Amino acid sequence: PELRSLKLQYSNVDVRRLTPESAIGIRCLAGQLGMLPSLRELNLGSSRLSGNLRQILCDLQAPLESLELAFCSLVPADLAFL
Repeated sequence: PELRSLKLQYSNVDVRRLTPESAIGIRCLAGQLGMLPSLRELNLGSSRLSGNLRQILCDLQAPLESLELAFCSLVPADLAFL
């Protein structure tokens, strides 16, 4: 729970073709991130997140100081969430 920085680069989940299993995986990831109250830096670079950023970050308990999303193919909904 004291983890402050986490790198989860190069996710193999392609959310552009979301399956029930990958949707469950996204919710699981969000829940696990929500269990890290000290998290301040998150790197999701090169992950296929298109349209799912809200679902992934919704359970965070505190604002991040740093969020890296390089090469994540974000869509307008993701930018609106940020």
